[in-house]
Amino acid sequence: MVIDNYSFFKYIPKESKVHMMNSKMKVAWFLLSILVSLVILDYFSLLVFSLFVIYITSKTKIEFDVYASNVLILWPIYCVVFLISFLITFDLLLSFLVVFKLMLIVILFLILTFTTSLSEIAWGFECLFAPLKKVGFPVSNTSLFIALSIKFFSNLFDQAREVRKSMAYRGIPYKKNKILSLKKMVIPIIRLSYKLSLRTIAAMKLRFYGYGKKRTNYHENKVTKFDKSLMLMDTILLYVVIWMGWMR
Repeated sequence: MVIDNYSFFKYIPKESKVHMMNSKMKVAWFLLSILVSLVILDYFSLLVFSLFVIYITSKTKIEFDVYASNVLILWPIYCVVFLISFLITFDLLLSFLVVFKLMLIVILFLILTFTTSLSEIAWGFECLFAPLKKVGFPVSNTSLFIALSIKFFSNLFDQAREVRKSMAYRGIPYKKNKILSLKKMVIPIIRLSYKLSLRTIAAMKLRFYGYGKKRTNYHENKVTKFDKSLMLMDTILLYVVIWMGWMR
């Protein structure tokens, strides 16, 4: 299966325009895209933004079924969100809209994590929020926390696959009663993922991450026309979304 080869929120090395984006620009584009997806209220803007996201996925040179398998694996969350939204609003179309927007946000996270290493993600957030250092905000530690949180979720899915294989090797049926099997898997998965996260933190401490007043990056991709065009397209989309959904 594709999901066995490409784990959730795990970096996939490729040579694409999205992979070669400047870290700061990519994180800025990601945050702006999240904002666009959150403020969408009309279906036309949702369609345009969806086509834009599909266009970006095609530029990553990662197969579409990789994105599809990683998005669909979260179907229980979509069902819960849909149910809660419907019970609050009693609006079927609005509930579908909320779930679809959530799926778009997941795809945006996948684009970021599939095309950006954890060190680049941390560096991008740190560069983007560098002005907050003037008011005493712990930018370096916060950036590291974001990167490690993404790593933790990636570890969860990696360890879930390993635990499931271990159960199969021991002759424990998985497909017969998935709910019961999932209960048996939860504690080992969380425990193993937590241990891996602690190892990552220890490795970062050995590198003296965050101890210096000014950090440098060994290699940083230059800002290209592609980076600027994505930011411009997102800005235009944000204007269209606000005008179509909020101003009219």
